[in-house]
Amino acid sequence: MKRLLRIMLAVGSSRAVPPVVIGLFFVFYIGVAFFTDETLITLMAFTRRSVILAAILALIPLNSLFRLVSETIRQRDVSRIFSGKTLSGMAELCDDVVELPPCRIPDIEGRLAAVGYNTRRIGSTVSAWRGVGLFPARLLFLAGTFCLFTGILVSTTTKSAQRQMVTEGEPFPTPNGVGGIVERIILAQSTGLFLKRTLTMEVAASDYGTGKKTFGLYPPGLYDGAFVYPRYLGLTLHFRFSAPDLPTEYETSYSLNAYPPGKEDSVAIPDSPYRIVFSVPVPDVGEELYVSYLTDTVTLQFKLLKGKDVLFTGTAPRGGEFVRDGYRLSLPDIRRLVVTDFISDYGVLFIWWSALLFAVAVCIWLPVRLFLPRRLMVFRSDDTGAVACSLAEGGMRKHAGVFHELLDFVDAKNKGGKDDCQ
Repeated sequence: MKRLLRIMLAVGSSRAVPPVVIGLFFVFYIGVAFFTDETLITLMAFTRRSVILAAILALIPLNSLFRLVSETIRQRDVSRIFSGKTLSGMAELCDDVVELPPCRIPDIEGRLAAVGYNTRRIGSTVSAWRGVGLFPARLLFLAGTFCLFTGILVSTTTKSAQRQMVTEGEPFPTPNGVGGIVERIILAQSTGLFLKRTLTMEVAASDYGTGKKTFGLYPPGLYDGAFVYPRYLGLTLHFRFSAPDLPTEYETSYSLNAYPPGKEDSVAIPDSPYRIVFSVPVPDVGEELYVSYLTDTVTLQFKLLKGKDVLFTGTAPRGGEFVRDGYRLSLPDIRRLVVTDFISDYGVLFIWWSALLFAVAVCIWLPVRLFLPRRLMVFRSDDTGAVACSLAEGGMRKHAGVFHELLDFVDAKNKGGKDDCQ
């Protein structure tokens, strides 16, 4: 039973699993690319719908778990060997294993101490070590790999997204209903290193127990089980329009996709030939491009079309109106709007954790590997013979030189007299 478990662990923890799985998906990717331009999206859709593809992708995080167990067992076995408790598995775990004739291990502690090794003699076993082990860094790396591919698997198979309009003064839309009132949408100059402007959405506490929230550009906030990603700026426009040949005044609210300034969006007046094209005026050279979004002063530029003919153009501020030749356009209210994606994707949490684990692993691995690599050796003797072995995680050439110099010293003592070797 133990042998079977070891075989399963060896197969499950094979380093070949991740490249094989990634290679299979790369082949699928190439095949899908022949039929569509949206190759990655299509492949993710296939993986979402296919149990087989999802199971193949799940092999990588499963392999990481097996490797975590395998690495822990290996570290335990190495510790037992170099503490002199056992010789089992020495050939597989050590870099160099040398068998010696039966002898007493001479005094080598002084030679080892002179080159920076700590030593310990227990009975007929002498252990020596220096540096710091990379085992914690390896565990963190494997845990990061597990989190990364678990996040990819969860995102690929369970991710859902909805696009909503978030408007000042209106309830905050969520995938499961509505939240608190959106108190303010603020676009402000940034003093940070990377972003020139910051966008903030302030949402009041909701009746469902969610407290007051503030959402920025990054990292995305979490609201009602979904991550909040602001995408595009816009305006919610409430306007009234009347014309000499229309029986009644037309009034409506419209979400205007008119940012950045100069971008046009149009509203068709139902049951009439009229269409109004709105845009935010382009500022003069040197003026802030988003000045109308940074302040409460919003002025819109418009064109009134009848069929394909432009009747006239003009501008009107928030709360103002434009009147000409019997035509009237008033803008009682203009509010800020942010087109926002609500994405239910808990795989992102695993991916963030993987980034943190990888960063910590690198911060441990790099200085240890360069300056304090772990180097171990043990010399053990009993009635049946003697054995020496060594293992190095860095500085291998220098460590091997010290190890073989000690072997020569032991061999010389072995040939020198019966006091040392029998």
